Amino acid sequence: MIVNSLDIERKLVEQFRQGNEMAFELIFHKTKGKVKGFLTKVLPAGEDAESILQEIYLKLWSNRKSVKADKNFETYLFAIARNMVVDVMRKRFHKQKYLENLYNQLKEGSNNSMDTLANVEYSELERQIFYLIEQLPEQRQIIFKLNRINGLTYKEVAAELNISENTVDMQMRKALFFLRTEVKHFLTLLILAQL
Repeated sequence: MIVNSLDIERKLVEQFRQGNEMAFELIFHKTKGKVKGFLTKVLPAGEDAESILQEIYLKLWSNRKSVKADKNFETYLFAIARNMVVDVMRKRFHKQKYLENLYNQLKEGSNNSMDTLANVEYSELERQIFYLIEQLPEQRQIIFKLNRINGLTYKEVAAELNISENTVDMQMRKALFFLRTEVKHFLTLLILAQL
C-alpha cells in the first residue's frame, strides 16, 4: 500500500499510542511537511514556524494515549496545530495590548515623555520593556507573563501557580510599579541624550 504524507496506518498509530519512539519518528517524518506548510501560511510574520512545529509534536507525544487509532489521525494532528496557532495569536494580541496600554499610560503621564516617545522606534521601546520584564524576580516575572502576556485572570494565575489571588495582586502591583518607573527612567535618559 502506498502511504501519502498524512495517510497514517492504524497499526502505526497504535504503536505510537503505546510509546513506540520509532513509530513516532515515522509519523513525524510523514507529516511534518504538511504541518509546517500550514504554519507558514497561517502564522503572522516574525513567528518561528520551526519552533512551533517542535511544540506541536511535543504535545502530540505527550497526548499520545488520547489518540484514537480508528479515527482520522490528520484531523487530530491539525487540531493540535490549530490550537497552537490560536495560542500564539492570543499571546501576541495580549502582548500588543499590554504595550499599547503602557504607551497610553506614559502618554498621559508626561508631555515630555510623549515628545521623546514619538522619536523612539516602537521596537526599541518594546525591547526595553521585555528586557525589564526579565529583570523581575522569578515568581513575579512568571505571574506578570501569565497575566499580561498570556492573558490569564488573577484567579486563573492563582490556580495555575497554587497561590492566593492576593499574592498575585501584590506581585502584579510591584511588577507594574517597577516597569513604569524604569520605562520613565529610560525615556528621561533619551530626553537628556537629545539635549
